[in-house]
Amino acid sequence: MSNKQLYQNDSRWKDNKIGTQNALTIEQVGCLLTSMTMIVNHFGANETPASLNERMKANNGFTGAWIKSAQVPGQFPQLGMQRQKRVQCEGTPAPISLIDSGLQQGSLIAVRVDWTPDANIDSHWVVLYQKQEDDYLMWDPWQKDDAPNTLLGRYGFGGKKAEDVILEAIWHGKGELQETADPVEHATAIFKRPKDITPTPAPAPTPTETGDPIAVKPTIELKLRQQPVSGTQLKILATTETLQVLDTTSTARAKLGKQGQWLRVQDAAGTEGYVAAWLVQETAVIPTTPSPTPAPITPPAVTTFKVKVTTQQLSFRSEPRVANDTLIRYLTTNTTLDVIDEDGKNKLGKDGQWLKVRTSDGKEGYVAAWFVAEF
Repeated sequence: MSNKQLYQNDSRWKDNKIGTQNALTIEQVGCLLTSMTMIVNHFGANETPASLNERMKANNGFTGAWIKSAQVPGQFPQLGMQRQKRVQCEGTPAPISLIDSGLQQGSLIAVRVDWTPDANIDSHWVVLYQKQEDDYLMWDPWQKDDAPNTLLGRYGFGGKKAEDVILEAIWHGKGELQETADPVEHATAIFKRPKDITPTPAPAPTPTETGDPIAVKPTIELKLRQQPVSGTQLKILATTETLQVLDTTSTARAKLGKQGQWLRVQDAAGTEGYVAAWLVQETAVIPTTPSPTPAPITPPAVTTFKVKVTTQQLSFRSEPRVANDTLIRYLTTNTTLDVIDEDGKNKLGKDGQWLKVRTSDGKEGYVAAWFVAEF
């Protein structure tokens, strides 16, 4: 049994191309590959991210750059380990009692977490191996000097609890997982997405009290939400933005800085929504000025043709480059996209090329041209 920490950004293999494509590297998208390497080594294997990469490539274990993690245990039948359970829990609390039970039974749990605080980047895999009070000791495949080695120490932004940090969990161990947790409690966690959740209606606007209104600024890059619940994002707010608070002054000040509280605000563009009260601070109110003449509305880019995603998980990015700060979200197999790239036909299917596309909800961004096909 080996519990040696391994890193995707290790100089020995960080530049190796991952999977069956020729653009992305282990350093860029190899967190799940590296996590699975540490898991199989714990149960008796002797692999590195580089060797597991080659083994899985030779056995149809990738869809493009994305490892088929469910097939990894089958490559090591002598270990007696298996993939015991998988739960997706975006938009609903993670099944903490089942995670704790699995750890007590000797399982290791790969979990997908928020990568940055309240930003539009939320996919990184780590391995939980031990409970520590209300936190978990983990093996994180991304090497960062002086980074905490616990789940909440590194990813518990804004006082988040473990059930909110974890977006997906996969149990690995020997034998069947004994599910001691209440099955009803977590039944809806599997396959449920934020879009399936009906948000609680927003409270009726509170009449403005007499007195000066207040304004706030985000302390970090922050989501403006349509409702005071997760899964209702309108836009991302920069730390430079000033937000007019629409709650009464006394109510707003009572909420400021408090975990779990939400402020109803309006940004400079006139968009109203809700922000986390613990991630903003009071600032000077910007004086009201006459509204300028509206600028001509630029029509949306014309669709040239449609494509569908051909890989299991495709990065949808704000810019045509691979970096943590460009990832908007992941797109699943057969997701249909409108191509708004005039040169799209010439780029389609070619390694190293990017297509500008628009999703069904109107969001524009870029995808790798070699992971989509004309629809």
